[in-house]
Amino acid sequence: MNVSIIIVNYNTTQLLLQCLDSITAQTHGATYEIIVVDNGSHEEELVPLRHDRRITLLEQHQNLGFGRANNVGAAHAQGEHLFLLNPDTLLVNDAVSLLCQHLTSNPTTGICGGNIFDAGMQPIHAHDTLPPSILQELDIVFAHLYSKLVFGKNAWFNHTEKNMKVALITGADIMIRRSAWEAVGGFDPAFFMYYEDADLCVNVSQQGYDVVNVPQARIIHLEGKSFSESRARTERYFTGRSVFFRKHYSAFYNKMADLLNVLTLRTGVFASHLLGKPQAGVYRQRLDVYRQIMKQAHERA
Repeated sequence: MNVSIIIVNYNTTQLLLQCLDSITAQTHGATYEIIVVDNGSHEEELVPLRHDRRITLLEQHQNLGFGRANNVGAAHAQGEHLFLLNPDTLLVNDAVSLLCQHLTSNPTTGICGGNIFDAGMQPIHAHDTLPPSILQELDIVFAHLYSKLVFGKNAWFNHTEKNMKVALITGADIMIRRSAWEAVGGFDPAFFMYYEDADLCVNVSQQGYDVVNVPQARIIHLEGKSFSESRARTERYFTGRSVFFRKHYSAFYNKMADLLNVLTLRTGVFASHLLGKPQAGVYRQRLDVYRQIMKQAHERA
C-alpha cells in the first residue's frame, strides 16, 4: 500500500464526510487506506463514521490533541507514506498520488505538501519559508519585509509550477515518508495543539531530509477566517509556541524572543486602539495569556 491517510476528527463529522468524498473521487494513482482517529466526539458525531466502510475508525475516549491522535493513527498504518490530512479539507485533484510520487522519486525529501486554497480557490497559507524564530517574528513586526525580499510572493504559497524547498508545511496536509516519521518518533507528545507541525518539520530537517512544497497538488482548506478567538484557543497556541521555543533554543534566545513577542503584542494593542479597531481587545487578551504562559514556563524552568 502506497499511502495511509490519517485524519483526526473532533466533532467535525460533516466536514469529514465531505473530505472523504473528495478523497475517493480524486485519488486514482495510488493505493491507500483511510484511518480516522476520533478524539472523543459526541455520540451523534460517531454514528455515521461507524458505518462508513471507507475508513478504519479508531475511537479515543478523550481529546488527545492533534499530534498524539496522529501518533495513534500512525501506529495502525500500513502505508509506505503517511498523509496527515485535516478533516476540513477537500482535494481539488489527485493530490495524494502527486505527493506520493514526489516522495517515491525524491529520496532526499522527508515531508511534502501541496498548495492550499480557500473555499473560493484563492491562495492561502500553504507553507513557511522561515521556521519559528526571532527572525520570523521580526519579519512579522516589519510587515514581512525580509520574506518579500528573499522569497517574493512565494513565502507562504508557491505561485510557480516548480517544487520548492521550504522550512515548514502547514499541518493541514503533511505527507511524510515512513522512514522519516520513524527517525523522529512521530509527533512530540509534549505538544497538545499548535506548533507540533513546525516541530515535526524541523525535526525531520535535522535528520537531513528536505521539506518540499509540490504546487501541482491542490487542496482546499475550509478554515475559519474570523479574527475572533477564544481564550482557550489562545492559551493552546501560546503554550505550543512556548514548548517549541524552549525545546529548540537556549534560555537567552527564549528571553529575547519573549521580549520581542510582548513588544509586538503591545504594539498591536496600541495601534488597534489608536485606529479604533476591534482587534485591540483581541491583542489585549493575547498579551494577558502570553504573560501567563511565560510565567508558568519560567516557574517550571
